[in-house]
Amino acid sequence: MVLSGPAFAINKCTGADGKTVFQDAPCMGKGETITVKPASGQAPTPVVAAPAAVASGAAPAAAAPAPSATAKKEGVFGEKWRRKTDLESHLISNARGELSGHLQGCQQQQAALAAKKGAARNNLAGATWEASISAEMQAAATSCDTKARDIRAKLEGYERELRELQAVK
Repeated sequence: MVLSGPAFAINKCTGADGKTVFQDAPCMGKGETITVKPASGQAPTPVVAAPAAVASGAAPAAAAPAPSATAKKEGVFGEKWRRKTDLESHLISNARGELSGHLQGCQQQQAALAAKKGAARNNLAGATWEASISAEMQAAATSCDTKARDIRAKLEGYERELRELQAVK
């Protein structure tokens, strides 16, 4: 039996034909509730439907979980530790590498366009071509700057998140 979440109460029902069935829903006829304790501790008290609700086939009303059930303490290797490890081990360094590679690519692109611009002849056609290359250089610089800002913002977010996780002990 595969369950999508932890099961704390299972109903053992006996049908009219005498067969025993295990299910999440309360039994319609003869049956009992089996409390299952998880390996990590004690199971919460199961919600028991009123007999009238069970007889009518209505679903039992869900009770709000106790504060202690929702306030789960994180273990040594919990979500915060995993996120901090991910940030320290690769997310920040990958973002720095991405920024460095992007800036280097932008410099190479600008150098190639400048070399192309330098090949323009000193005539009307050359001046027109030089102007178009200058416009291309400006557009490339704007595009590079926009992407660099995005990468820097991502990097700063990672670094801020890491500082916050390091401050919490």
